[in-house]
Amino acid sequence: MKKYFYILNFIFTIFTFVLQSCENEKPNNVQVENSEKPASILAVENRNKDKKNTYLKNTFVFNFYDDNGDYTRLNAQNGNDSYGFINDKNDDRSLLRGDICEIEWKKDTIYIAGDGETPEIADWLVSIKKIKDGNVSKFRKAYKKELKYHWSEENNYSKNYLDEIYLLVEYYIANSKNELIKHSIKTKEQLEYSIEERIENNRDYEMLGIGYTFEHRFSIMQWIYIDRETKQIYEYDLPNERLIAFE
Repeated sequence: MKKYFYILNFIFTIFTFVLQSCENEKPNNVQVENSEKPASILAVENRNKDKKNTYLKNTFVFNFYDDNGDYTRLNAQNGNDSYGFINDKNDDRSLLRGDICEIEWKKDTIYIAGDGETPEIADWLVSIKKIKDGNVSKFRKAYKKELKYHWSEENNYSKNYLDEIYLLVEYYIANSKNELIKHSIKTKEQLEYSIEERIENNRDYEMLGIGYTFEHRFSIMQWIYIDRETKQIYEYDLPNERLIAFE
């Protein structure tokens, strides 16, 4: 009987010990924040890993700076291919349209705002060096005057927009085949342009008259149109009343 009692007591002791151990192993009721990225984003990042940090270098024709988005960009042309380099780490804004430059860039990630911060591989500018003046740079060095312009007070243009129009007109003048404009540059006459809004075939344009003032009279040498959306420049063919794209 004693032996039976000892056995029961031993079994009870073992059971109590195991039960206590299980109680001690219960996790605390602590909430852990799930910091993992969504599976869709992780999948894109994994696909992009092999593409990142690939360095490239080539010669380009500079087009324009675009500082209006989530990422600043530098647009340049290589042959028929247009590149929009991420330009966040470059504060220089001295290049002019048409300048020839050497660009080094790499493939790296950007995150698309408003799209769940989706990662995307983009061309990040690493370094840029001008190696030759384009026609606008040559025009500024030769002409050495600023263009004058005027517009109706009804059109409330911002300074940034007027600066954008100025660069487009300057590009046109520097590359124009119009003999009157070329002569005015050579003789350093004060070139001016007027700005007014125009609608043609349901598209919005800025219509600009490029000319000069003589004896208080403004004389137009060339009408050009600038598409407000695409910024494409057109020459106005007056005899045929049509727009011709300016390349």
